[in-house]
Amino acid sequence: MASVDIVERSSWARYIMMDLLTLKKEQRQNGWYVEHFSAPPRESSRAWEPWKGGVFIHYTGSRLSFSPDSETDCRKKIASMFPAHYEESGDIEYNFLVCPHGTIYEGRGYERGEANGGAYIDIDRTRSLGRNTAFYSIQGMLGVPDEPTVDMLISMKNLIYHLRYEKPRERQAGGLIYPHNAGGWPTECPGDHLIDQAKNGSYIDPEPPADTEPPSDTIQIISRSGWGARAPQQVAKVPASERTGFVVHYSAGPTSQTPRAIQNYHMDAQGWWDIGYNFLVDRGGRIFEGRGWDNEGSHTRSYNRSHIAVCFIGRDGDATSAAKVAIRSLYAKTNAVFGRQLSPTYHSALGSTACPGDDLRAWVRAGMPVSGLKDVVGGDGAGTGGGSVRSVASQQRAVNGLGYSPALDVDGMFGPRTEAGVKWLQARVGTAVDGIWGPNTEAAYKAYTGTGNSSNGLTSIRTVASQQRAVNGLGHSPALDVDGMFGLRTEAGVKWLQAKVGTTADGLWGSATEAAYNDFTGGDATYSDGGLTTIRSVVYQQHAVNGLGHSPALDVDGIFGPRTEAGVKWLQAEVGSVPDGLWGPDTEAAYGSYHDGSRLSVDGTFGPQTIAATQQAIGVTADGVWGPEARRALQQHLNTWAEAGLTVDGDVGPGTVKAMQGHLNKMTGAGLTVDGDWGSGTTKALQTALNQGRF
Repeated sequence: MASVDIVERSSWARYIMMDLLTLKKEQRQNGWYVEHFSAPPRESSRAWEPWKGGVFIHYTGSRLSFSPDSETDCRKKIASMFPAHYEESGDIEYNFLVCPHGTIYEGRGYERGEANGGAYIDIDRTRSLGRNTAFYSIQGMLGVPDEPTVDMLISMKNLIYHLRYEKPRERQAGGLIYPHNAGGWPTECPGDHLIDQAKNGSYIDPEPPADTEPPSDTIQIISRSGWGARAPQQVAKVPASERTGFVVHYSAGPTSQTPRAIQNYHMDAQGWWDIGYNFLVDRGGRIFEGRGWDNEGSHTRSYNRSHIAVCFIGRDGDATSAAKVAIRSLYAKTNAVFGRQLSPTYHSALGSTACPGDDLRAWVRAGMPVSGLKDVVGGDGAGTGGGSVRSVASQQRAVNGLGYSPALDVDGMFGPRTEAGVKWLQARVGTAVDGIWGPNTEAAYKAYTGTGNSSNGLTSIRTVASQQRAVNGLGHSPALDVDGMFGLRTEAGVKWLQAKVGTTADGLWGSATEAAYNDFTGGDATYSDGGLTTIRSVVYQQHAVNGLGHSPALDVDGIFGPRTEAGVKWLQAEVGSVPDGLWGPDTEAAYGSYHDGSRLSVDGTFGPQTIAATQQAIGVTADGVWGPEARRALQQHLNTWAEAGLTVDGDVGPGTVKAMQGHLNKMTGAGLTVDGDWGSGTTKALQTALNQGRF
């Protein structure tokens, strides 16, 4: 039983009052915000690894005392914080808030928050962690003059215990407790009266549970958005009937590597569509979604369609017992997904390679023995089960709802029976019968069932309201209601616009329609929700551009005009994304990686900070000293990731520098002359690559 009671966010969201300027800019009623943010917290598209860090402690920062008479006062106080947080990050920024009565309120909950500040905090001389990537945020609802109540401190202690010891591994908090101003962050938070509690060894630092407490018996697959994945360039679906095997790999890099770093290498250096593996496992036993269950991989020549690949993140001998339990449990889950036993094997059994190293090779040959299996749950996100529009369970319910017989089990597993059911539904609603529930199937299903609404149509390029304004702007009569609802009239209006601008009139506003519309209008629209706003609002995009130092700063007015578009393109180039002016999943992931990353000054100076960031990337102690161990690790890194063939002797001569320059050109398009001269230009390219997670 959980040690705490957490009050859902709907309790305070009912009191949200947005300012009139925001309501006007976003053309919404206040009730939309109340309803939308009363729902459970949404998963962030940025990396979230709280097990590595712990918690940051905050206060409200108000110069006035906060002395609530009732819980209603506390709930209204949280709601009063919301508008400013929404403008900055799209939601309340804290994970949890604890009021003076000791009540714990849900903010972002167990999803990533944005309250701790950007970039890294140095934990010690050997490691740095993302302030938001690796830490929960807990606000004690105190003003500057206020002392924390006993009830507040007890609840904080119980909450930290809950986060450390009662959550699944992928949502557990690490053991660190920091004040918000730790690491020199420029703030007085959490104030004079709470700062003594915001550290390890204080009253709110709970004792660990008894050793007899059973570990969690489940492993939740961390979704692509949970580790900040880039969008795939394309996908190729594999029918479940073609799957025959399960192959184990290793990354051959340090255990500190992230899935995002591996994905960057696969996409930028290898030129692949996406990260190559179906799943990845780290030494802590966490499972990360790669290409998922139903997409073709890029991992084992001649076996990319037939085999599901799992990659252990590390080198030979690094795999822990927790990692092996996760791999073996994932194999059992894979057999359950496909409804039959797949053949387990390892990479070097299928090709000439050292992968996955002697230790994992011997373990697989022995039958992958472990002390016990865990139930693996999840894995039906963007890389799985027929697309990212609906979860597998939702697809199964939809199939059953149209009368499919025998009804599917709603178990979230995309096996042969579910695939057949989706094909049956597609035939019934009149769309292409391919077993993949993408945007066209979603639109056809909603049209068939009469449930067309604001989530119908295709809104990955423009919101529905923006489509309606564009249709009206070209003279459609009668004019559409700009209500954000994608019904039959809006669909007809979009088709009319498509015919007018000379593109396929299918009612779906995709990239081809956007390009044709911009060509037709001259690309000078200044509508308030233009650009790509399904990921981040225009206001957020403008704040982000300014936050990275764009000059002159953009006006934060919510208007997506030429200056904002130019600013977004500047930001995209800065963070290593395609500079197309559309803030989509790839830009979001790249910005998140950069914002939470090294944030080195690109000044061409190979000083202690750049050295430490390089050391962290190549898997040695990040002490800022460029000694023999670091130089050898650089050579090994280039051998692994650039196939450099260097002698690992610590002599960083022209051969090593040429290999690094070539690697930087391939990963970031640096345009360096490969001359073996490590000058300031090479260091600048290295700093850029480290900032973007591309080294």
